[in-house]
Amino acid sequence: MIRFVDYSFCYEGMAENTLKNISLEINEGEFVLLTGRSGCGKTTILRSLNGLIPHFYPGKTEGELLYDDKSLLELPPSEIAGKVGTVFQDPRSQFFMTDTTRELAFGCENMGYEREEIIDRVEKAVIDLNLEEYLNKSIFALSSGEKQQIAIGSVYALNPKVYIFDEPSANLDYEATNRLASIMKNLKNAGYTIIVADHRFYYLRDLIDTVVYIENGSIESKYTKDEFCNLNESIRIQKGLRTVYPDKEIKSKINKLTGNKVPEKNNILKINNLRFSYNKKDTLINNLSLNVSSGEVIGILGHNGAGKTTLISILTGILKEKSGTVFFNEKKLSATKRRKLSYLVLQDADYQLFTASVNEELALGIRKVDEQLIDSTLQKLNLLEYKDKHPASLSGGQKQRVTIGASLIKNSEILYFDEPTSGLDYDSMIRVSNLINELSRNGAIIFMVSHDFEFITHTCTGILDLDDDNAQILEANNDNLQKLANKYFGI
Repeated sequence: MIRFVDYSFCYEGMAENTLKNISLEINEGEFVLLTGRSGCGKTTILRSLNGLIPHFYPGKTEGELLYDDKSLLELPPSEIAGKVGTVFQDPRSQFFMTDTTRELAFGCENMGYEREEIIDRVEKAVIDLNLEEYLNKSIFALSSGEKQQIAIGSVYALNPKVYIFDEPSANLDYEATNRLASIMKNLKNAGYTIIVADHRFYYLRDLIDTVVYIENGSIESKYTKDEFCNLNESIRIQKGLRTVYPDKEIKSKINKLTGNKVPEKNNILKINNLRFSYNKKDTLINNLSLNVSSGEVIGILGHNGAGKTTLISILTGILKEKSGTVFFNEKKLSATKRRKLSYLVLQDADYQLFTASVNEELALGIRKVDEQLIDSTLQKLNLLEYKDKHPASLSGGQKQRVTIGASLIKNSEILYFDEPTSGLDYDSMIRVSNLINELSRNGAIIFMVSHDFEFITHTCTGILDLDDDNAQILEANNDNLQKLANKYFGI
């Protein structure tokens, strides 16, 4: 069905090929997982399949990429759209309408289908994917998981033969990830060909037929499902791969955990009776009171829509609380003062990249630039070789590490991270964990929103469970982590 024949690609303006002599055959109905370290070329393979290369990302191609023995590279985007559908990591990047029903119909309208056929296609997508409860809703009112289901529905309505998913689990909680896996299972059972690029792939272990491991733009190895799921742990870690069995991995870490040590307490952030709502009826955060000391790393847990991102938006001064007060060392902080005291690393790295090079990005806003500090930070994040590269040329995981590097350079007293391991491989996750722990040892107060429990067990000194009506910070000890692992991850 799909064949890469000695396929290579070099982005315009780049000196080296991103993909090098890829030879791969994907059969009809096959479920393929593409994995490998951040920047290895997974996204470039997907862009080649869905027509973004060469139509939107120009460059030099060599070899062949065939779909039913026809060159995909020569097909117009409109024809590819009817054959290959893509669900991106951030569904917002592919939305064009403001309400769900019109979004489901948009692709069909764009293809020029008759009104009756569009209605039939949308109704089929709604029934087959169980989307009835999401009809006629504002896109902006949906959680990340709900947005993704609408994105899948809009692709499904076009009835492509091939589905591509790019880091689909990166922003989802455990329940939303399970719903995603269920949809993928239905698509597979219906005979569709599915290609997924992801770093967290535990939810796919019962679905995958073939795993393709990419390294430096080449196919380094291929595995069957059983071969991949039974990889030796030392080989898995050597390849920078996350675990296929997080339940076993996390239980092992919890059993060995003695708790991350908190340094001597100096600065204290106090939150008294914080309350916030987006409308008069529904209170999202209700009378939240916390004390957090320097050196503490607080993981913020909760299902999609629980108010995690809203809370850090209030604490960083982006949103104004309805009532309540925030103090730092007994001094009341207005929203403006909170903005000056804090640094926030966003979930979507593209919103925080402004300059023409990685080096400039880390130096942005610094009066006296310390090149040695920038180099050592890039080294710790395995980004030194990209120092002079434009941030836009990097992979999603590399961009995420650049924004984290900028937060380290700023040396703010309070740091906030919203899904810092989104799109990161195992190596990068460990690097980020170590750097955050280094910041905490230097006395920073750190809050992290994360659905990555493997990362949380490596990093946090305390956990704030926003699904609890009387939310308080729990010590990250064995008992508390086990309870939260059961609640959120079924472990």
